[in-house]
Amino acid sequence: MPDGISIVIPARNEAETVGSVVAAVINLPCVREVVVVDTDSWDSTAANAAAAGAVVVTEPRLGMGRALKTGYKAAKSSWVMKLDADLETFDPGMVVVLAESREPDVGLVKGNWQDPNDDMPMTRLLVRPAIRQIFPGLQHITAVNSGIYLFNRDLIEIDALVDNNAADIDVMLRVHAAGQEVIEVAIGQISHDPRNKEHYNAMADNILHLFLQHYARKIGA
Repeated sequence: MPDGISIVIPARNEAETVGSVVAAVINLPCVREVVVVDTDSWDSTAANAAAAGAVVVTEPRLGMGRALKTGYKAAKSSWVMKLDADLETFDPGMVVVLAESREPDVGLVKGNWQDPNDDMPMTRLLVRPAIRQIFPGLQHITAVNSGIYLFNRDLIEIDALVDNNAADIDVMLRVHAAGQEVIEVAIGQISHDPRNKEHYNAMADNILHLFLQHYARKIGA
């Protein structure tokens, strides 16, 4: 198995949950470090993450992609797992499952999880149809919009990732473009904070723009 992984957790005002998320995974044998990216929090997110053993780095600019780029560049390992800070219930064993799924030709492992409070409207109505039309080589991935994944950071240009909440998909598309295999594994049931319509509306714009950018590069290649 490759060396231990770095876990990157972007967080903004997640003081209630970030400490427990870090504590649940930091002592796993396959984990080298946990990096929490504090994005302009005004609560005790950074302090709680540090108390649980995480390395805390700051990114003052808003935007999920900006936080991820800061964390991915700060990570010590080539294999980096992105994890959410707002997880209320999850099985830490999923980290082991993702880590053990690495193979020589695999560049990214997506975590396929179920949330009883989220029927995945963005995945069903936008992301999977776009994948089928533009990137059929990825249509075997059902959880294409999953924000829990493990990837080889050395395969892509981190600074080129988008700054917004389409960054998770951007990572997948760039690993695919690099000629490496993208796979997914089941990681059980996870509960997040509920998302509202405004969250999905803004995300839809960002994801559609990302697909159009990648499509333009694909047809121009």
